[in-house]
Amino acid sequence: MKENKDGYEFVSLAAHQMRGPLGSIKGYASMILDGDYGEVPEALLEPLQLIFKSTDSLNKTVNDFLDTSKMEQGQMRYYLKDFDLVELIQQTIKEIRNTIREDLELKVKLPRNPLMVHADKMKIKHVLINLIDNANKYTEHGWIEIALERKGTHKALLCVSDSGIGFSRETGLTLFQKFSRAAEASKVNSTGTGLGLYLVQKMIDAHHGTVWAESKGEGKGAQFYVELPSL
Repeated sequence: MKENKDGYEFVSLAAHQMRGPLGSIKGYASMILDGDYGEVPEALLEPLQLIFKSTDSLNKTVNDFLDTSKMEQGQMRYYLKDFDLVELIQQTIKEIRNTIREDLELKVKLPRNPLMVHADKMKIKHVLINLIDNANKYTEHGWIEIALERKGTHKALLCVSDSGIGFSRETGLTLFQKFSRAAEASKVNSTGTGLGLYLVQKMIDAHHGTVWAESKGEGKGAQFYVELPSL
């Protein structure tokens, strides 16, 4: 038990030390791309975009390891408040749009009226980012869709779907397990840790919600659903 605790503490310390520098690199790369330091020469656009996307990917990996460490040590804290899920999704999409591959169509279907939930806003944002990142990694061409709707009177249903690699029935049984990665996923993207969906489920479980995934099979896209209590 002590060895496990020491391991978690080491991971937590290492992740904290990496967070600051990665945030700075990502932030400055984003500012340069946005033209805050003047017009970017055409020859530098592609390298800068690669720096931004690679740093963003590494930052997500660091955060996943840090969050997993916190959960395993029982140190994850949730700060609940009322907020509009529609507004959170709109803000998140705006922030991460640059990380989505240019050849993918991004579809968004949101209610016109606010959909209020009582939850930890940053944790739900983390869930959303992980699901979009998952779709982005494993969709080689086509589209990603983010949809939200009210189910009944007290449920909010979020769905992140894609036209990507999909998964078999057997793979679907282990998708949300820690360090689980489908064989077909490794062929498309070799950088995944197998922690993203595990964290999604743990965070949604803590909100008394439900998360599940569906696919008609390999090469036929996937749908990831999150159901949360709503106000």
